[in-house]
Amino acid sequence: MGFLSAYRVVDFTNERGLLAGRMLADLGADVIQVEPAEGSSARRVGPFSPDRQSLYWDAYAANKRGVVCDLDSLGGSELALRLCAEADFVFESETPGLMARRGLAYDDVRTVNPRVVYTSITPFGGDGPKSMYADADIILWAAGGPLAAHRDGDRPPLRISVPQAYLHAAADAAGGALVAHFARRKTGMGQHVDVSVSQSVTQATISRILATAVGDPQGSSLIAADPAEEERGQRKLDQSGSGSGTAGTKWEVRDGYVALHLAVGPAAGRFTNNLFAWVHEEGMCDERLAALDWRRVPDLIATGELNPYELERARGIVAKFMASRTKNQVMEASLNRKLLAAPLNTIADLVKSPQLKARNFWVELGESERRCVLPGPFARLSADAFVYRRRAPRLGEHNAEVFGELRELHRT
Repeated sequence: MGFLSAYRVVDFTNERGLLAGRMLADLGADVIQVEPAEGSSARRVGPFSPDRQSLYWDAYAANKRGVVCDLDSLGGSELALRLCAEADFVFESETPGLMARRGLAYDDVRTVNPRVVYTSITPFGGDGPKSMYADADIILWAAGGPLAAHRDGDRPPLRISVPQAYLHAAADAAGGALVAHFARRKTGMGQHVDVSVSQSVTQATISRILATAVGDPQGSSLIAADPAEEERGQRKLDQSGSGSGTAGTKWEVRDGYVALHLAVGPAAGRFTNNLFAWVHEEGMCDERLAALDWRRVPDLIATGELNPYELERARGIVAKFMASRTKNQVMEASLNRKLLAAPLNTIADLVKSPQLKARNFWVELGESERRCVLPGPFARLSADAFVYRRRAPRLGEHNAEVFGELRELHRT
């Protein structure tokens, strides 16, 4: 029945936190999604299906039961409090102070349910000088630090394409709620879990913060350099081998793009040696470039034995070479020749992935016209940890069922 089949969750979140409840629902918990009469704002978040149904809602509200409740009316807030009194977990993502005005804050809920684990997801946390700041995805990435690194040379940073800040926070909220649950099993008491989205996105890229603290500038490129640094003779090389923050690590191939890092230095330069051995075998580079030891490139540039602009020529050769290959050819070569390369998969690639199919990653929920295929377990365990019951609820679909259970419980 799932790891959490014995527990109930009341979920007041919208698009700013739906994933937290979805994660607990997938682990077997009975998650009740509470919406206003007009429906959750998450129902109006794209992308949309051809019949204008929110695929965002379908994805993140799946596996839950849904009810309608007007939290801003006295009767609605009282009904919601009765739901919370029987819950093991509560999630909310409102502006700090709003749930208190409704009589549904942690202090209100714990009065009727001292064991409750109550989790809030807010832009900057429930207190502090920024707690009431307005937010948007780009604001949170900027405030948390990761946006600064998403720039090419001296150009302005680029926003992260698909809104993700609240997804990081919602996943942290699910984890934080379960940590509090473990504590509750020892103490018998619940607690308030306060998740700041700004802190979540900061922790998502904490390696950059740590690298800066030890003097690694991060984000420098193998070829491209800051113009001001170029003038001062401070051209830098990225020796990390990850390429995640490096300009020019995405290459066009015949059927899309691949990520490929021209790593240098003793730790990862050997992978670039392997790449140029392949390029040379195919007759697309000269002996001089094929003989270059990329593990020694930083030292060769430092001593003047290698002109940095020779690397520009290498990049041009790699670009031409990659343009004649497919993603699958590059992936096979990466495995067989030990390259730092991988295809940039599209959604269509993922749906057809034999790896994901072999791991039973996709699940089918709903029937007939309401059938949909969604990502399934976020981990693979030997025990029966996950349960998939239903697709995302229609507006008020489970009102009679959920409120009927509540009346029956109070009657007994």
